[in-house]
Amino acid sequence: MLIEIIDLTLLIGIIVALAAAGMTAYAGFGGALVMVPLFTFLIDPVQAVALTAICSSVALVHVLPGLFTTVKWSEVVPVFIGLVVSASIASHFLVVADVGTIRLGMGIFILLSATVLILDFRYSGPRGQLPSLAVGTLTGGIMGGFGVPAGPVMVVYYLAAKEPPAVQRANIMLSVWLLVMVVFGNLLARDAIETTTYLRSAFIIPASILGAMLGKYLFRRAPVTWFKRCAHWLLIAIGVSLLVTTVT
Repeated sequence: MLIEIIDLTLLIGIIVALAAAGMTAYAGFGGALVMVPLFTFLIDPVQAVALTAICSSVALVHVLPGLFTTVKWSEVVPVFIGLVVSASIASHFLVVADVGTIRLGMGIFILLSATVLILDFRYSGPRGQLPSLAVGTLTGGIMGGFGVPAGPVMVVYYLAAKEPPAVQRANIMLSVWLLVMVVFGNLLARDAIETTTYLRSAFIIPASILGAMLGKYLFRRAPVTWFKRCAHWLLIAIGVSLLVTTVT
């Protein structure tokens, strides 16, 4: 079976993971938001979500110890509770829905995310346990139901907190890691992950790690503003492509 997965699909997947991880490290931009939809053009959406979750969870493991002492637990814990409940319920839809419906949902949310990022939307609403729970529920529902990393929802919420940048960053990174782990755990519990997905991850994880290292290197040597604009328009292109392929 190992020989069967060494093909053009795997090669393209490695390139996508390399670029997406580099994007995250270079621009602070959600590479998973690009990785999942691009993977769906290569493999089944459920396997695309599972593959991204495996790669993202492993890639972030090395930063977790430093996050635990920095995060603001009073906000992260309610977000996590919301993630667990909504993603666990919504993941049933992800597994049973047809491919066209999932791709349509992905395309719509990606376009909305791109709009939020381009307009630089700022959250100015209430904070506390209930709003944090609501953010986690919305994020988990989107990710669990349609497989789209709903990181922008949490990012907008966390960045509005009057906390030092280090705390904001820790809140975001830990919540993203928890999100992908919850979704991965639900797919695993539903026996929805194929053996080929695990085999592909063995090749794609190293590409993700290499991409992250490359992105950090470039960040220290090149301005990032122009790249963020390119990334935003890339999201729009991906979202439109998903919608077009769904309706045609």
